[in-house]
Amino acid sequence: MFFPFQISATFSHPPCKRMKKPPAPVSAEHLISVATSYLQKDDEFFIMAKGYAAKMKKLTPDQLIFADRVITETLVEAQMGKLTRWTSLSTNTSPAVSTTK
Repeated sequence: MFFPFQISATFSHPPCKRMKKPPAPVSAEHLISVATSYLQKDDEFFIMAKGYAAKMKKLTPDQLIFADRVITETLVEAQMGKLTRWTSLSTNTSPAVSTTK
C-alpha cells in the first residue's frame, strides 16, 4: 500500500521525580471514628428529606406519583432559576377541555 505521508511518533516518559515519603499509616480506629462522625451528621437537607419521606409514606400510590411529579417539576424550575417569592402552585380540579370544533 502506498501512503502519501508518513506518521511517526516518539513517546518518552516524563523525567522521574523523587517520591515523597509515604504518609504515616492511619489506624483502623481512626478511620472508623471519622466514618462514624461523618455518618452521624444530619444537615438541614437530610433532616428535611426525612420529614418529606415520612409524609410521603402515608400517601396512596396514585397520590405519591402526583406528589413526586410536582416536587420534581418544582426542583427543575428552581435549577433553572425560575422560582421567585411569588411562585405558587395552581391546581385544576379537571383537565383542560378544548372547545375548538
